[in-house]
Amino acid sequence: MTIEIETNRQSLYETDYLRWLETTVEKLQIQDYSNIDWENLIEKSDN
Repeated sequence: MTIEIETNRQSLYETDYLRWLETTVEKLQIQDYSNIDWENLIEKSDN
């Protein structure tokens, strides 16, 4: 299940960046930290 969730987050990032961004912000706002795509978020914040 975890691998499937991670794959879905990665796919969203690659296919619909705006939706990925909105989803990430929403998850941060509601403090749903376990479902955030940390890998891509950290990569984007480093740029």
